Amino acid sequence: MSALAKAREAHVDSTGYAPDWIEALAAACDASTGRAVAKRLGVSPAAVCRVLANAYGDTGKMERRVREILMATAVACPVLGDIDAAVCREHQERPYTPINPTYVRLFRACRTCPHRLEADHDQGRQVCGA
Repeated sequence: MSALAKAREAHVDSTGYAPDWIEALAAACDASTGRAVAKRLGVSPAAVCRVLANAYGDTGKMERRVREILMATAVACPVLGDIDAAVCREHQERPYTPINPTYVRLFRACRTCPHRLEADHDQGRQVCGA
């Protein structure tokens, strides 16, 4: 049974379909391997398996990763304009660097950006846009 079929079976809702990001995750696993997809997402293979089996718990962060990395969601960055969500995540994870004027602008804009990662709100880290 393919990962897509298993995911649809585990995540089926009243419409008869799984969420689009679950289908994208399962399709990526079918196209390569769960381990390779997990590596791209920066999570463990077990986490991918549990999400597909609908046994993961809170899937908010995983959904964001899938949309950013596998589904190539674009975001409107207030400093850089339209950028890929993965690029946005890279800016979020970059430490504050006062040497580059663009990085300083990103630091200031990211603190109030609507695309800011929730986990980073609590840690006081600078964030850009996804």
